[in-house]
Amino acid sequence: MCPVDPRIAALSAKQRGLITRAQLVDIGLTKRQIDHSLAAQKLIRIHPGVYRVAGSALVEDRGLAAGLLLTEGAASHRSAASLLGLIDTSSSAPEITVSDKQSHNKAGLILHRSSDLVSADVIRIRSLRCTNTTRTLIDLGAVVSEAVLESALERALHRRLTTVPRLRDRLEAVARPGRPGVASIRRLLDLRAPLLPATESELELLIWQILRRHGVRLPERQVKVRLAQRNYRLDLAYRLERVFIEGDGFGVHSTRSAFESDRTRQNNLVIAGWLPLRFTWQQARHSEEKIADQVRAALTLRHAAC
Repeated sequence: MCPVDPRIAALSAKQRGLITRAQLVDIGLTKRQIDHSLAAQKLIRIHPGVYRVAGSALVEDRGLAAGLLLTEGAASHRSAASLLGLIDTSSSAPEITVSDKQSHNKAGLILHRSSDLVSADVIRIRSLRCTNTTRTLIDLGAVVSEAVLESALERALHRRLTTVPRLRDRLEAVARPGRPGVASIRRLLDLRAPLLPATESELELLIWQILRRHGVRLPERQVKVRLAQRNYRLDLAYRLERVFIEGDGFGVHSTRSAFESDRTRQNNLVIAGWLPLRFTWQQARHSEEKIADQVRAALTLRHAAC
């Protein structure tokens, strides 16, 4: 196979091995030259007018990048949430928000049409156009469960990618009756007490959701305790009753020293009068009623002892 035109190689290298017909024309190729490159399989058609350069390395997000070149839109919803690290898995096909003036569907893409996506809503992640965290969370509720949305919200707040006031402001600007996803994000924001710290792990959030679902009085999050001239932080805690809750996930203790330190920490807290409750992923997934009952029992026990 003949080598790829260096002009094509240079431009496609910046676009995950992709190039568009319009770009090929801009760098001086004729229709005949483009068609010849396709026939010779120097270019492989991905979408109409979007091609992969033969021999280019397999790279992450190429399908999404191709969709963005085709539509000139922005990665959104699950695709944006995945790029931003708010969810662990993306959708089966790239999700892209485009102008509401684009009326045709595109094979292999999930298109969302919008009349209110403004430039301030769009950032670049790994060179890909993507809705920012605030806009992504507002859109995400239309395509995922409320539990997944809450997890994404907590991750975003913990990493300081957005704030509750910023979310509320943008939500009110784009909300309209019947808009998918708006009710979910608004409900989650309304559930948050002012200044509530974000959870710091998926297991911690899952335990919090279990307690809320079963009507157990909710604890404080990220509670700071000072004992014997040392500062400790408790994932979830009831200060008055001196009960604290922590999630035991696999990999929490990455080193032997961390394992030993955790045992010393718990012993010091117990000596100071704190009652620990520890729950695993398995318990949280399959025994949530038992978790709720045990937390209630611990609180009742402490009240009886007062």
